[in-house]
Amino acid sequence: MSARVHRSLAPDALPFWRQQALIVAYRAIPWKYIEFPSFLPHLHHVAEAFHDCFDELPTATRTDFMLTLIEAFRFPDMAWKYFAIGQAELAAGRLKDTHLRLCIGQTKAVLGRLSGNMDEATGSLQDFVVNDPAAAVNKRVSCEVGVAIIQRSLNSIQVADLSTAQKLLEDWNPLGDEPSPLEEILSFRKHSLLGRVKRLQGNFDESLKLLEIAHEVSQKPSQLVFDEDLRDLTCDLADALRELDEPMIGEGYLRTEIIRRTERPDPLTGKSLLELALSEALFAQERYEEAEKICVDIESRASLLKYERLRVYVLLAKLSHIRSDFEVALSRWSEAMQALQEFSLVDGQVQTIISASMADVLDAQGHNWLTRESPRRSSLNELAKPEGVPHWIAGFRQWVDYLQSRGRQDL
Repeated sequence: MSARVHRSLAPDALPFWRQQALIVAYRAIPWKYIEFPSFLPHLHHVAEAFHDCFDELPTATRTDFMLTLIEAFRFPDMAWKYFAIGQAELAAGRLKDTHLRLCIGQTKAVLGRLSGNMDEATGSLQDFVVNDPAAAVNKRVSCEVGVAIIQRSLNSIQVADLSTAQKLLEDWNPLGDEPSPLEEILSFRKHSLLGRVKRLQGNFDESLKLLEIAHEVSQKPSQLVFDEDLRDLTCDLADALRELDEPMIGEGYLRTEIIRRTERPDPLTGKSLLELALSEALFAQERYEEAEKICVDIESRASLLKYERLRVYVLLAKLSHIRSDFEVALSRWSEAMQALQEFSLVDGQVQTIISASMADVLDAQGHNWLTRESPRRSSLNELAKPEGVPHWIAGFRQWVDYLQSRGRQDL
């Protein structure tokens, strides 16, 4: 069919119709909250066929095409994500557009974090001038700097550099007393991320204040939509409340958000993280059967994120441990330890707590000779960052107290 169409066209008409095919394909890509398109392969085909001719496109069309590819980056899988951002870079060519360069840079930062390539994540924003003097007087430039700072802070959190993430976030503020809509969104994300950083550092009261500010903004009647942020914000809010021994309040936030997501005409995905935070809140209230039911359901799901898999194993291990079902607990703690190794930087704090939990189980089974230092344990300690993130997994602080109440001295 393709060959027949080519033969029917005059040679000088081919570039025009090829350009029209590209425009039709990319403009058919749905934006937010619409189902995965079956025609994505068509975009892949025409973009690949056009990649050496992007200079033929009018600047406005090139810009529209690039922004559509960046939007379509959200579709699975990793191969598509790499293709989409690669084609966007090719389309950019020598265009001198700071905004487009920033969009590509922040998308590459996300791609680097998803793939575990932190060099790619950090390098993608190195060329963006965050100290641009125009940022002091120009709201658009200030917002572009703010977007870059959000991505750089996420990169820092990913490698446990919490102090750098904190400084980056604290240094950005909207210009003037009347923030633009984009400045409002960036302020919301600043408070959300800074609240997360404070929780990870153990500053739970400060964390809660920042997260509550962000949550209040998200609940005000407005033209701004925070659907993409509310899952993570609600989890962080519930985890901060868990650390402050207020799990019932956290449970309320979580159930409200879960209901909101599932009762929409177009239900939002990604409820596993919310339900894991809910399970931890229930565990804190000693509602073990409810917590276990949720965890068993989550464990059965396909394509869990690495963090979701780690947290569900930890919760199931704690549930078995607290009931003195030590054989199952040991198996679950082993699964948690194995899941931890999937992270590029093994967290020292988490690894120590999991190791101590396994040792406690072995002691309870009368196998305390197995808890002595071994080459395996030494090698894990060498992999772990000495400090780690003190409060990466909410509830571990209280779990340490529980282990110490049982006589563990290795924490």
